[in-house]
Amino acid sequence: IDTVAKRGVHFAICQMATRRIAGQIAKSIGSTAPDAIFDELVANIVPNGRMVTAGVIAVTRAQEYGYTVLIAS
Repeated sequence: IDTVAKRGVHFAICQMATRRIAGQIAKSIGSTAPDAIFDELVANIVPNGRMVTAGVIAVTRAQEYGYTVLIAS
């Protein structure tokens, strides 16, 4: 990730999915503070990562402008 980030690659990170993951983490550890977990996840995103409201919309718009999309899981 660092190598391609240094070459100018930008990463769109879905805020909706990140909130869901934060909720799942909170539930699994018995926490009642998913917002705090979300904030921690956002504070530690990959280099050149940008939170986007909805990943699907960001991907669609990027493709309209000629960007290549790579989905990693």
